[in-house]
Amino acid sequence: MKETPTDRSTPGSSGRDDPAADHGAVINTESLPRSRFAGWFGRPVFLEARGPFELRTLRRSPLWHGHGVPEGRRRPVLVIPGFMAGPTSADALVQILRRAGWSAEIAKVGRNSGPAYTGLQQASSDLFDLIDRYGRRVTVIGHSRGGQFARILGVRHPELVTDVIAVGAPLLTKYPRFAPVRIPIEMLEITWRRGTFGPVYPELEAAVDRDRFRPFPDDVGFTSIYSRNDGIVDWRACLDPAADLIEVSASHTGMISSIPGVRAVARVLDAQN
Repeated sequence: MKETPTDRSTPGSSGRDDPAADHGAVINTESLPRSRFAGWFGRPVFLEARGPFELRTLRRSPLWHGHGVPEGRRRPVLVIPGFMAGPTSADALVQILRRAGWSAEIAKVGRNSGPAYTGLQQASSDLFDLIDRYGRRVTVIGHSRGGQFARILGVRHPELVTDVIAVGAPLLTKYPRFAPVRIPIEMLEITWRRGTFGPVYPELEAAVDRDRFRPFPDDVGFTSIYSRNDGIVDWRACLDPAADLIEVSASHTGMISSIPGVRAVARVLDAQN
């Protein structure tokens, strides 16, 4: 993690300063599941019912009009939606960034539900398009599975990416740990590997699996934003040792459409100024 003199060190950070320390991002035994069932089943998914209320509150705040977001000066941003989320899930964040002067685009990954290599190929194409259009490195923001893709883009194309911001992304595992999410995703993988959705290229998927855990390049900024209130992804899977960590209080879906989530993204973007 990058050194920030004003921040306190967090246990488990290999002695490096951690900007998440001022946000309560300290792992302790009290935060661990108290039973095997809790560790397997995770938090109640109904916690995600907060999402629409978080978005409503965001719409009523000055942030909605770009206030509190650093001036973008037409710098390019690529936003990659999460698994089964679709492009509308990123609309709020993209509109806010555009109002603040950023050239923000949503990756054309559809619902981001197929093989990882197909979504990543499309996100890569969108990244190249932004490079051609603006002639400068791109900030890549990814939510959930999109955050996994954002990290891989940073690993594969460090010369094209200036910052990776992973939001609610399980960076330390391919699949979220909690059964209500993991089981449907694993079933979907079995389905596409049988050719249900067209030609199958397992070697491309294997390449993605290798790259998702490769060391992250030092010359690309990397931040992981997470919430212990996440009803979908175990927050501990977001604690990539290579990333600066920012903890927020939000639902999984709300991390890119809530006041705390947008403020965290703005904080990272502000460091570019």
